Amino acid sequence: QFVLPDANLGVIAFIRLAGIKADQLLKNCPKEYWVPGLTYMSEWSHQWLDYVTRTSGRLTKSVRFCDLGDFKMSMLEREVTRRDGEAMGVMEDCYPQLLQTVFLCNASSWIQVPWRLLRPIMPKRVTSKFEIISPETNVHERKMLLQYIDEENLPTRFGGKNAVWPVHFPLPEN
Repeated sequence: QFVLPDANLGVIAFIRLAGIKADQLLKNCPKEYWVPGLTYMSEWSHQWLDYVTRTSGRLTKSVRFCDLGDFKMSMLEREVTRRDGEAMGVMEDCYPQLLQTVFLCNASSWIQVPWRLLRPIMPKRVTSKFEIISPETNVHERKMLLQYIDEENLPTRFGGKNAVWPVHFPLPEN
């Protein structure tokens, strides 16, 4: 879900991976609609980023907060991952370097341990885009999120004060 909690800071995507039913996505969204659908959603985000960049004078990039709480390895679906990768490739071709960071929050050890082992040997252009953090319990890591959203708007699952889920922010009138 792409939201704009503060029109001066840019777009944030909130994703709760355990809430995504991959088998239903594959059943209900044919392959030929996958890339155009994600492209359409991403286009909205990128147009807002462009607007904020032009009006504020500072380069504004996309930020994603992914809640990995309750996510299990059995929920991974290879075809969904492949299709998402294809869609992200198309978006990267159209909008290179518009992704600031993906915050992978509340991850279990089966995600954290391999990441810590592989991170030192992975390319910096990849590792610089991802942070595995526990903002609900770690104040220092929560501060990383507060660069992009104030604590009042940050959902409680990320250590903030907003109890509404899924998050909702009305769009600015511009």
